[in-house]
Amino acid sequence: MSDIESPERADIVDVDIKAWVEAAGHDPLAYRDRQVTEIVLTAIGLAPSLKNTLVLKGGTLMALAFDSRRLTADVDFTALVGPALFDELLTGELNGLLPRTAIDLGYLDLICRVQGIRKLPRPQNFEAMNFPALHVRIGSALRNTPEERRLEEGQASRVMDVEISFRDQVYTTQDLCLTDAGVAIRAFTIHELIAEKFRALLQQPIRKRNRRQDVYDIAFLIDAHPMGERDRATIHAILIEKCASRNIHPEAGSLDNPEVVSRAETDWETLRLELADLPPFADRFAVAAGLYRSLPWPKATERPAMPRD
Repeated sequence: MSDIESPERADIVDVDIKAWVEAAGHDPLAYRDRQVTEIVLTAIGLAPSLKNTLVLKGGTLMALAFDSRRLTADVDFTALVGPALFDELLTGELNGLLPRTAIDLGYLDLICRVQGIRKLPRPQNFEAMNFPALHVRIGSALRNTPEERRLEEGQASRVMDVEISFRDQVYTTQDLCLTDAGVAIRAFTIHELIAEKFRALLQQPIRKRNRRQDVYDIAFLIDAHPMGERDRATIHAILIEKCASRNIHPEAGSLDNPEVVSRAETDWETLRLELADLPPFADRFAVAAGLYRSLPWPKATERPAMPRD
C-alpha cells in the first residue's frame, strides 16, 4: 500500500532517449553510462511493480525532459510505496528484466545487474524512519571480457548509482514515453520539480548541506519555460505542502535568508565540471529568487488550496 495519496498525472511527453545517448558518443565513458541509464529506465518501465511506483526526478529528468546540459551520472527516484521489502522487490524485477532489455535495445554486448543496495541513513529501523532511501548500485560489463567476471562477483568496475527516496510528498507527475523502447515511466512535472528544489534550498540550514545545483536548475527551467499566474499558484501550493512535511514554514522572504544564499553559492564553481559555460551565481540566483518572490504568498496564514481545472 502507498504511504501517500496517488499524485495527479499530467500528459504523456515523448522523450527521444536514444538521441540523448548518441549525443555522448564522443565520450566513451559517458556513452556507456547513458546506455546503462537507457537500459535501466526501460526495464523500470517494463517492470510490473516498478513502472507505476517509481517517479523520476533530479538531473536525469532535467536532461531527458527539459534538455538540460548539466552532466549527471546518478539517477534519482521517489517511490510512491513504503520501503518495506522494496529492496528485494527491486532486485528481483530488475535483474529479471535487465538482460532482455539490453538485447531488445540493441546493446547485445552490454550486461547490467544490480550489484548491491544500501539502506540510508542506516539499516537499523530503516522502515520506521521518516524519509529513508535506498542507494542502488547498477553494475555493467561488456560480454566476454574480464569485466563480465567482476560483474558476476558483484565487483563491477563500472557502476551507475540510483537513489530511491521514500515518503516524499508528490502531487503532480507526467509520463515520459521512451519512444524507441515504447514504454513510459513516471516523472515529476516542471511544477513539482521547481517546488522540490525550492524546498531543498530552504532546508539547507536545517540539514547543514549545500545545494548549488538547485539554483542553476530552477533558473534554467524558468528561462526555458516562463511561468504564468497558474504556474506560480501550482508551484506555491506544492511548495507549501512539501515544506509542511519537513516542518518548514516558508514565507515570501525565506529564500533571501543569508545562510540559504551562502550555502547555495558554496561550491558553485564546481559546476564547471558539469557545464562548459557556467554563468555567475548572482545572475542565476536572481532569476530563481525572482520567481520565488512572485509566488502568491498569502497575507494571512491560511494554507493555499491546490489549483484545480
